[in-house]
Amino acid sequence: MARSNQEQLESAWRALAGMEGDQGWRVIDVARSKNGVIQAGRCFPGREESLLIGTRGLRVGSDTNLPRGQGFSVAYIDPVDSAGDWTWFALSRTSAGQPALFALMAEDLLALFAQAGGYDGERIRVAMLGRIRAWQDFMKRDRLGVLSPEAELGLFGELVVLRDIVCSGVPAADAVRYWAGPEEGLQDYLIGTGAVEVKSTVSPAGFIAEIGSLEQLDDSLRQPLYVAAVRFSLSPDGLTLPEICAELEAVFVEEAGSPLILKDKLISAGYVDLMAEKYSRRFLLQHIGYRLIRPDSPRLTRGNVPAPVQRARYSLDLEVIPVVASEFGAIFKSFGDVTTWS
Repeated sequence: MARSNQEQLESAWRALAGMEGDQGWRVIDVARSKNGVIQAGRCFPGREESLLIGTRGLRVGSDTNLPRGQGFSVAYIDPVDSAGDWTWFALSRTSAGQPALFALMAEDLLALFAQAGGYDGERIRVAMLGRIRAWQDFMKRDRLGVLSPEAELGLFGELVVLRDIVCSGVPAADAVRYWAGPEEGLQDYLIGTGAVEVKSTVSPAGFIAEIGSLEQLDDSLRQPLYVAAVRFSLSPDGLTLPEICAELEAVFVEEAGSPLILKDKLISAGYVDLMAEKYSRRFLLQHIGYRLIRPDSPRLTRGNVPAPVQRARYSLDLEVIPVVASEFGAIFKSFGDVTTWS
């Protein structure tokens, strides 16, 4: 049987750890295509685990443009391959990085290479660096790879709204670009000059939402501004978080030819496929209510609190804000000409 990515990496890093020699890289190939190479590596004398990624084509940008921090570093390195038209960079665990989490990241990058290895060198490099940036967002969340129950529910709600947006006719590739929640956007979806903030509950009655800032429901900053209030029940007839992710990935394969941008967003949001078994709750959608924030809507903003109040988090009963639509298609036109969305 073929070894898993995890077994392949662990075996290579163990073999490299036992090597001796002068300062410099010790590497073992773990994946190779016409335009890309991935090697497991250790740089002596530090010997921290590394992935060396080589792509055909000249270097673009500088080290200052590379993701860094959060338990790992990324840097361009001198060519390891004998060919002169290859660019190499090293992803290395720092002393502060958790070995198990770094291994999870490396395993995911190998899985990504299996999907993107047939691209040209520049597209491979862009895909790899995009995924590393997603992992940088993931590691900022200070977890061991599993979302809290509250975060799991919140992400599920955002994905249900993403599905609703795609079902309204918005191309999948555009819809996922509007999804700002994983990058800690002020609202979860930024659509042209407007926005949609998603709130989710499994409560059968009432809808108390936690509002994270004075700006989140401030319609003087973005218009139109909607709150998508998504109600679920916990039911064996519902979907798990991994199942709705897989459902959306299938849509992206069909419409856009690749789920890579969605995968990047999911990792930024805190979800990785390799931890799918940790999510067993099944959410059954009961209702989506799009509620328009108007000038007279009850909420706290910088314009209606005393000037000395600098920050605020508060709970809001969304039931007092009328529902204007139960599907995104009904509010589609309020965001203007979709050809100019950004």
